[in-house]
Amino acid sequence: MLQNIFTIIIVVAAIAYSIYAVVKNIRTKETSACGDCNGCDIKKKITKNSGRNNSKSAAACSCNTK
Repeated sequence: MLQNIFTIIIVVAAIAYSIYAVVKNIRTKETSACGDCNGCDIKKKITKNSGRNNSKSAAACSCNTK
């Protein structure tokens, strides 16, 4: 009986997280071509330089990795 309860809790948590992820993805507005990409070296460099030079923006990043 205890195994069934744990299984139900895990399945409900997985469904809830999936719904949360879908809603978050739908509501997220991309402000640049990179969106929420953290791993792109180009975006990191642009973000780092944006404090020194305002002519560059995160919108100039053209990475497609997510």
